[in-house]
Formats: sequence, C-alpha cells, structure tokens
Amino acid sequence: MISERELAQYFHSFWQEQFPLLNPGFMRRYNVQERERVHTEEGYPIRPVPPGKNIERFDLVAELAFEWAAATLVPELDRQAGSQRALRRVAILQGVAEIAPPTTHEVAEANALCETYHHFFTMVVRNAPLRFRPLIKGVGVLNQMEGDFCSDDTLFEVKTVNRNLLSSDLRQVIIYLVAGTHSREFTWKRYCIFNPRVGVYFDGEVNELLEYLSGRTPPECISNVVDALMEREQPLEAKF
Repeated sequence: MISERELAQYFHSFWQEQFPLLNPGFMRRYNVQERERVHTEEGYPIRPVPPGKNIERFDLVAELAFEWAAATLVPELDRQAGSQRALRRVAILQGVAEIAPPTTHEVAEANALCETYHHFFTMVVRNAPLRFRPLIKGVGVLNQMEGDFCSDDTLFEVKTVNRNLLSSDLRQVIIYLVAGTHSREFTWKRYCIFNPRVGVYFDGEVNELLEYLSGRTPPECISNVVDALMEREQPLEAKF
C-alpha cells in the first residue's frame, strides 16, 4: 500500500499514461493563468507572509495556522486543542514521540497566516458550511487519505509554501478528486488550491480539469485511474 503523497511524487509512468498533458509546460501556464489573489473585504490584495528568518519548523507553523483557522469557523474546535493536534501531527510526521511547543516567532507567523485564512474564508469560501479533515476512502493500492477541507461541492487543498505550484501538488488534488468521486461519498464539482503564505488560490471545475489532462471524458478518466490502482500486478511498483 502507498500514500497519496508517494503516488503524487513518484510513479511517473502512471501519470504519463493517465494524464499525459500534466507536464511542466502545463504547470507553467497554470501558475500564471489560473492564479487568483486573495483580497480584503475592502478590495485590497493580501500581502504575502514571508518565511521568518528565526523559524525552522515551517511545517509546524502551517499546521498551527490551519488548526487555528478551523477553530474560528467550527464551534466544536478549540484553538488550544488545535495547537496540541498540530504538535502531535508534526511529531508523527517526524517519527518522534513529541516536539517542543511553538516559539514566539512561530506563533506570530502562524497568526499572520491565520489572518489570510480569514480573508479567504470571507471573500472566497463565503458562507459555505465546511468539513475539515475529510477522510477519503483508499482504492486499490492507495491507502485511506485525509483532505484539508471541503464543502458539499468543492474540495479545498492547502499548500503553505513560498513557491509556485508543482505538478505533484496538482497530482495530489487529482487523487483526492478521483478517489472521492469513486467512493460516491463526495459530490465535488469544483476544486480549489489555497496558498495562505503568498495569498493566492487556484480554482476550477473538476470535470474540465480531468477531461483536459487525461484526454478522456471524466467518467472514463476516473474508471481508468481506479482500474490501474486496483490491478493485482500493481503497475505502480516502479517509482521512477
């Protein structure tokens, strides 16, 4: 079994076969043509949050900002409990029992990112009820996955990075869309990739994305991807 991150980053022959147009040229155009800026309620563009010079744990900063932003929208979520979830999550990813609490600099940067989340929720998501950390059923050799958040018709994925989107970022979103649609638990018609660090987002229609990149109708695309993931011979055995 593999994770969605492994599938998105490696197994290039799989991606070339299923989505032949998801190439560097497409990503260059996508980063320029599809990028939208987050604005304040008054219409001013949100300023980027540059990585702090005194910060080493940018993964913790991103997790804290996500948890605190979620706590502003969901009454059952608590900011302090969110901090503990973020610490546990990063510790698990690092393979250690626990990590040190956030520093003053890390807290300040997480709060700045949280402010960008606020404007994104207000001006882009608006009043749509959100479900945070949705579990997406695995398929074939793919493990169960956890998205960032979603509404009834839109999947939102967060990338807190100081760079352009990579093909692996878009691949991960495609995996969620295909697996979520295949499970019939989700009815996403749109997707949105949000970057709170630079204050931008990319959104579009699911069917349009799948059809363009695969060269097939969306049902054919999903069926082919699922079949490839479920093959007993495991066509994903080679990472490169």
